[in-house]
Amino acid sequence: MLYTLQLAVLLPGLALAAAAGGPSVCVVDEDFASGRTAASRPRDPGAFTPEGWMANTTASQLKYDLGRHYRKGLVEIEVRGPLEQQQKHALFSAWNEEAASDGDRKTQGFFQLRLMHGGMMLRLTYRPGGRSFEGEVAPLEWEDKWYRIEGTWDTARGESTLKRDGVLLKSGKFNAPFEGFRWVFIGTDNYQNFRAIPGVVYRRLKVCVSD
Repeated sequence: MLYTLQLAVLLPGLALAAAAGGPSVCVVDEDFASGRTAASRPRDPGAFTPEGWMANTTASQLKYDLGRHYRKGLVEIEVRGPLEQQQKHALFSAWNEEAASDGDRKTQGFFQLRLMHGGMMLRLTYRPGGRSFEGEVAPLEWEDKWYRIEGTWDTARGESTLKRDGVLLKSGKFNAPFEGFRWVFIGTDNYQNFRAIPGVVYRRLKVCVSD
């Protein structure tokens, strides 16, 4: 019972998502203020601060292997720092492949919560057939404070969403079902074109999934 109450506080909306057949098993639950992570750090490892994990170069990255592909996922991150960005940066990304290159458009699928043009973007793409959903959010006001960014993916013809501090910014459906995602990243993206933002600090990361 205590675990259920704590989960409801830490991840608002999870109980509703589970009731609707959405993500219900949390496979990543990180408090970076602890100074530890279960992630691998194959590129620049970033740095732990009293507040959390900080990207201290454009190559800083944490990488997680979820162990299998999942069609539905819910991610929550808490971030602070220089979040008003004109160039494209991925705050969070999930991939169907462990490694990716710009020229590979035959098998790639990915989900990104981006910063760009002073606002944000929700993107869900499956390269075969050129299928993609992109929803850009107009420029936002960014203050020097913690923000809770939430996103959901659904690669089985369901709704994908992007929220900031509980406010829905963008949603859309993706009508090209595929196996879902297995690898997730914060900091620099698996694609390598979306670099980390030095000075951005991640305090928490939670990823919950289901079939």
